[in-house]
Amino acid sequence: MAGLFPFKNVREGQREFMDDVMQVLREKKHLIAHAPTGIGKTVAVLAPALEYALGKNKTVFFLTPKHTQHVIVVDTLKKIKKKHGTDFVAVDIVGKQWVCPYPMRDLSSREFNQFCRKQKRDERCIYYNRVRKGKLSEKAVKVVEDIKKNIFHSEEISDKCSGHKMCPYEICIEVGKSANIIVCDYFHIFSPKVRKAFLSKLNKKLENAVLVVDEAHNLPERVRSLLSNNLTEKQLSRAIREARFMGQEGTAEDYMGLQSILKHLGAGVRKEGERLVGRGEFISLVEDRLDAGYEDFMEEVKALGEKVLEVPHRHKSYSRSIARFLESWMGEDVGYARILSRERYHRLSYRCLDPSVSSTEIFSKSCSSVLMSGTLLPQGMYADVLGFNLKRTLLREYRSPFPRENRVSIIVPNVTTRYSKRSDYMFRRYASIISRISSLVPGNIAVFFPAYHLMERVKRLLDEEIVGKRVLVERRGMNKEERVDLHNQLVNLMGSGGGLLMGVQAGSFSEGLDYANNMLDAVIIVGLPLETPNLEVKSLIGYYDFKFDRGWDYGYVYPAMNRALQAAGRCIRTEKDRGVIVFMDERFRWRNYSKCFPRDLDPIVSETPERYINGLFT
Repeated sequence: MAGLFPFKNVREGQREFMDDVMQVLREKKHLIAHAPTGIGKTVAVLAPALEYALGKNKTVFFLTPKHTQHVIVVDTLKKIKKKHGTDFVAVDIVGKQWVCPYPMRDLSSREFNQFCRKQKRDERCIYYNRVRKGKLSEKAVKVVEDIKKNIFHSEEISDKCSGHKMCPYEICIEVGKSANIIVCDYFHIFSPKVRKAFLSKLNKKLENAVLVVDEAHNLPERVRSLLSNNLTEKQLSRAIREARFMGQEGTAEDYMGLQSILKHLGAGVRKEGERLVGRGEFISLVEDRLDAGYEDFMEEVKALGEKVLEVPHRHKSYSRSIARFLESWMGEDVGYARILSRERYHRLSYRCLDPSVSSTEIFSKSCSSVLMSGTLLPQGMYADVLGFNLKRTLLREYRSPFPRENRVSIIVPNVTTRYSKRSDYMFRRYASIISRISSLVPGNIAVFFPAYHLMERVKRLLDEEIVGKRVLVERRGMNKEERVDLHNQLVNLMGSGGGLLMGVQAGSFSEGLDYANNMLDAVIIVGLPLETPNLEVKSLIGYYDFKFDRGWDYGYVYPAMNRALQAAGRCIRTEKDRGVIVFMDERFRWRNYSKCFPRDLDPIVSETPERYINGLFT
């Protein structure tokens, strides 16, 4: 690539990706890119995006769904700067809660922001005061200038600030004002209220922004989540105690009234059941039972929430959360579902179905954008559900750079996890085939199931002696330390016959975790992780049927295939890796599922997968 960042020895597919990125930047368009692992997509998008930003006075926002993914981006930027010596400013920004010197990790992001605003307003935050009191302090200016000369991870910036007792977030924001590239999280741009405040602090505008969205297969669900809200009996119980603590017995009784309304709405709903609720139905019940206007009650609750936060050492307000729900409930019907569910307690949800109610405006205003992922198929679905203008959007699928002889993909057709076909016989078949595959694979294997209960059924039928490997199991609700320990156990089994990791699709071990150094010789995908057809899923299917006539595909089939392919992608991570991917379910052959496979996957269909596995490792 010519220009500021010339690259030699560009990988297969990488040149094509770079050329497409440059094209959409020049033409102020958008790129939705299925870019397989190994193509080098991070550097391939950063080089042209940075060159364009520097030449046109734009800002690149590189967005990721997780903090851990910032590391790859920042390291790549460091290498680019060191190799080419080009002067540019980059900053890594995470949510202020995660770099705050105060130990406030137990608060939600909204609650923490309230706490932070209060501390600054009352001039009680020494870390903020050392950065600015009206204007930037002299010491803060020196720290900012030092950071602008180099590129640092957010943790490194926190370390630099700790010695001066300065707020790392404020320092990052100050660096960000003159940054050419800002590495941050989805919510910084896709949460409407956060975006407004974030861009205002940075003195940036969407119209001058190039958006790079990494792991973009996560984006639709993440935006839906950001635009959803819940009200629960448990939440109301805590709000009752809060109101009484504040001497507001009348509001406490109103909260008890809300609890009775949730129970009334759930009357006749069996345990673990649910029903749809009309917008006006809930509003009418509030006005009738509480003998107050809905909006007046909402303002009363909001005011109480503000008073709670004025209490010394009080940083959480359940009344504020309830006020936000009451406000959201007055929102639109189109693109949302209103659902009462009964689990251990009643929950009333205002669930966003359509991420485009927010994302359309973002992408239409931004200068240009690149959405990329190793499993961004079919691209047309993402263009539709995120609300892209197809006249401004380029859809591209790039081929995997891995040598075909280093990988084998197999579909085993004589098994399925379909509910109607589940039986002891079927689970024994799964256990038998997994055992046969395991005996032929020299190293580690990961087996990913649609659900924990299905994994347990097969696990009970596996014999470690027949498997020939130590069996490691992902448990529901594992904390970070437990996950790291399980991962380390798998690492330690490399070179000694290997282990067999059993986990779930869309779980901690099947997405996001990098199995480096050819850590896995095989990945087995057991069944399809189709969502439970609850009311939200049914509403999603119905909505996309109404909007695109593709409800079953967009709301049910494609998301499941994406989760399966994410899990399959844990196997081969570099060009030198060798591995086998086995899809064990007859439905992977069906057209409406198989059309989600990448073009170059080209799976073999066989009831005897060992025929092809044996040749790969000999």
